[in-house]
Amino acid sequence: MEESLTSKKSVVTTIILAIFIVVVSVVKNSFDDRTIVVFCDDGQGDATYIRIDNKIDVLIDAGSDRKVLQCLGKYMPFFDKSIELAILSHPQKDHFGGFDYILDRYKINLLILNPINNEAISYQSLLKKLVYKNVKLKSQYLGDAIKINNTNIAFYWPNKTYLDKSIYETTKLSNGFVNNKSFLNLNKFSYVFTFKIKNKSILFTGDIDKEVSNKISGYVENIDILKVPHHGSKNGATKKLIEKVRPKIAVISVGKNNSYGHPHKDILDLLNSVKSRIKRTDINGNIVFKL
Repeated sequence: MEESLTSKKSVVTTIILAIFIVVVSVVKNSFDDRTIVVFCDDGQGDATYIRIDNKIDVLIDAGSDRKVLQCLGKYMPFFDKSIELAILSHPQKDHFGGFDYILDRYKINLLILNPINNEAISYQSLLKKLVYKNVKLKSQYLGDAIKINNTNIAFYWPNKTYLDKSIYETTKLSNGFVNNKSFLNLNKFSYVFTFKIKNKSILFTGDIDKEVSNKISGYVENIDILKVPHHGSKNGATKKLIEKVRPKIAVISVGKNNSYGHPHKDILDLLNSVKSRIKRTDINGNIVFKL
């Protein structure tokens, strides 16, 4: 009998202690108004979670599947079920797949959707779900910007003029996006933008190729953190871009032992040549910065 009572007391004590730890953690975090940036370990997919001033949630891409929910569950307050802003760099599965699961658990107020369409069934299904969930959709181009509190998101790509000249046999869909059966390289029109807060800047580059890397090098300046294009593919970043932005830290979102050979040695050598500190999700897991 005494053993039973002792056992019950131990369980109750453990529960109380666990509740106390959770409460202390929540209270402590509520007073931390720094902006947190998390490059999620999403395998060979891309997903970045940002919480601005511990108030506003931003999601850039969502990986390929439900794994992104683990990242949000770990870093986003459990009581917060709204994502104020989401950005989809371009419509490929390793960037948009996770949105399907996110929409079942969170409300997305505004999604910056790439203007290029993908006719794949999975992407068309996502578009229908976004409409069903009443998500506001919008596209951005070179020169556009979004201001949130003391942060600024400035877009450098795609260039609307270049887009209009580069694709043919296009038709405007009823939702305003470009449908193009003959366009093959979705990567070429990935969003490129800087996320700036106070004196810190991050450059997001999606899966852009070498042509676009060279083009945007004429727009961007030195930055603190570079989200390396296309998982460190040799066809992504160029010497011209790396030497122009000279990132203090380079983040590569890449899967362990992936079949693509990412990140490529040439890209790692380029980053080392400008003394960038390289962080990789396949080695470091979730990569977290507090700004």
